[in-house]
Amino acid sequence: MDSGESTSGYHVIDPFGGRQRLVTVYCDMETDGGGWTSIQRRLSGTMNFNKTWTEFKNGFGVPQNAYWIGNDVIQHLTNRQPYSMYVVFKLNNGSIFHQKYADFSVGDESTNYQLHLAGPTAGNLGDIMINNPYNEYMNGMSFSTVDRDNDQHSGNCAAYHKGGWWFNSCHNAFLNGPWPPEHWVNPWNPTITSASNIVEVRMMIKPT
Repeated sequence: MDSGESTSGYHVIDPFGGRQRLVTVYCDMETDGGGWTSIQRRLSGTMNFNKTWTEFKNGFGVPQNAYWIGNDVIQHLTNRQPYSMYVVFKLNNGSIFHQKYADFSVGDESTNYQLHLAGPTAGNLGDIMINNPYNEYMNGMSFSTVDRDNDQHSGNCAAYHKGGWWFNSCHNAFLNGPWPPEHWVNPWNPTITSASNIVEVRMMIKPT
């Protein structure tokens, strides 16, 4: 996100350094000092995230309600310089839950967009992506989709849970599950175990 911007909203970025397309994103200029680019945004009941490998690679949706910025975009951004990540859940009772990670990056497609995550800091969600008692950490995992199974499970976690993600075997954090009436299992276990009260979820990144 351009540090010259001061207002939250929709902005155009150039993740590929002029070599490919420009991308419209939602930028948060208030949270934790501002400067956050949303790589994922979902509003209750909007788009299904049970997409193919190619769709997650290229991105889909629109930032006004629901979108995935694209794994290629995430990789290009986070390999230019160090990035942090901020996860936000908003519930229908007004509660807001968050978790910040000091280091976040994604490998290129040859690594299956392998997730690199470190430095969990303060947050009322609590870290579950790196350290958890279930041995289903996300750090170091490859991305999986309904048509590309790269997880550690005997089956396809993405197909079973209906959304692409960095599954282990399978997950205790999963931000791309199906909205009710379908069953979105453990968006962020144990803090948020059901999607029934979620009105918005966002994954945001910014340079450190």
